[in-house]
Parts: sequence; structure tokens; C-alpha cells
Amino acid sequence: MSTVNIIASLIVLLAALVCYAFVSQTIQQNRAQRARVLTALKARSRTFKYILNRVPEGFLPRDLVLLVQRSLTEVCQQLSKLEPGEKAHSQDIQALNAQIQATRAQAPTTTVVALQDLQQIKDVKICLEELHKFIFHLESANSIQRNQADGHRNQIKQLLLQITVDAYILNGGTAQKAKKTKLAIHYYELALNLLIREGRGNQHQNRIAQLKELLDQLKTKLEEELQAASSEGKELGQQSKDKEWDKYGKKDELWKKKNFYD
Repeated sequence: MSTVNIIASLIVLLAALVCYAFVSQTIQQNRAQRARVLTALKARSRTFKYILNRVPEGFLPRDLVLLVQRSLTEVCQQLSKLEPGEKAHSQDIQALNAQIQATRAQAPTTTVVALQDLQQIKDVKICLEELHKFIFHLESANSIQRNQADGHRNQIKQLLLQITVDAYILNGGTAQKAKKTKLAIHYYELALNLLIREGRGNQHQNRIAQLKELLDQLKTKLEEELQAASSEGKELGQQSKDKEWDKYGKKDELWKKKNFYD
């Protein structure tokens, strides 16, 4: 074999090794990229499902429900392309399409759904925070317009106001049951002041009126409790004085007897 042939063979072999290394590296990079995309999509899918499952029905406005349902559908479609053998993705898409149709058929409502449990409030707050971040992501990706994003953010702000008020009212109710009237008034006043300061339009007027009526009743009750406590304190003070006078009288009688016998 001539030297030229040997050199040529070495060049071909070296080129093949370079190509193999390049292809291998590209495949590894693609696998790593695919794994990252899958991880991100599945995380987003869990977040959307968490929002749809944990938030009580009727709590979110229809626009926000549709936003979550459509976004989850897109995520499932992407997952279905990356994992074509996974039947759960296609099943999720079918279920979501039916849910979207049902949500579209619902009439918009301004009914306020109050939360009845502090743990539920905590869960819903997490959902709203995740949804708030997602809206910023959509806006930065030019998936929605600025005015649409602002509209969604304002809706979320009002919902956060609502659950904060719910938490104050629940704490007020707990204090009321424990006969801690002053503490109950404190929590109800926090709820009322927040609604008056941050509430918009007439959406919370009924709740504001109910809180004012409840606070009037509790303040009257607190005044009665303070008067009763004051009367009881005076009575206890008088009883204490009477006991002191009794003790003094007994000492005086004992002194007189000792002087008499002396």
C-alpha cells in the first residue's frame, strides 16, 4: 500500500470520526433539549391542572378559565408530538375541548364565590400567583396584547382582594365563636376597610353592607361586655372591701376582749 493511499485512508477515517463525534454530540444535545422541553411542558401542565382542579367552580371569571383551558390544550398538543405513544395526552386534549365548549356556553356572571376554608384560600392564592406569572410570560412572548394582559391582571388583583377579605372574615368568625368580640371586630374592620379602599364599582356593596351591620351588632355587644365587666369589677372590689372590714372588725373585737380581761 502506497503512502498516498495510507494518508488518504487516515484522512477518510479522521473525517468519519469527526462526523461521528458531531452527529453523536448533536443527538445528545437534541435529547437534552427534548428532555428540558418535556420537563418544562409537564411542569406547566401540572400547574394548569392544579389551577383547574383546586379553584372552586365559579370563582374564576370565564375569561380566565378559558385562558387556562386553552393554554393547557396547547401544552397537551405539544406533549403529544413529543410523546406520540402516550395516550394520556390525547385523552386530555379531548376532555379539554369538551370543557372549553362548556365554558364558552356559560353566561358571564358577577357572582362572588366566597371561600370557606383557610387552606382553600392558601391553595387558591398559589393558583392566582402562578396565573399572574403566566400572563406576564404570554405578554412577553407576544401571545396576548398589552390591554388583554392588563385586563387579566386586574381580574386577578380583584380575586386576591376577595380571598384576603375571605380570610379576614373567617378569622373574625373564629374569634366570634371563641367569644373574643374585640378581636372579631378587628378582623371584620380589616375586611371592611379593604373592600372600601380597593373594591371597584358596586360589586362588593352587599358585602360591605353586611359587614357594617355585623360590626354595629358586635360593637354594641362589646360595649355591653365592657359594662358588665366594669360592674363585676366594682362588685368584686366592694366584696374585697367588705372582707377587709370584716377582718378589721374581728381584730378590733379581739383587742377589746384582751383589754377587758387585762
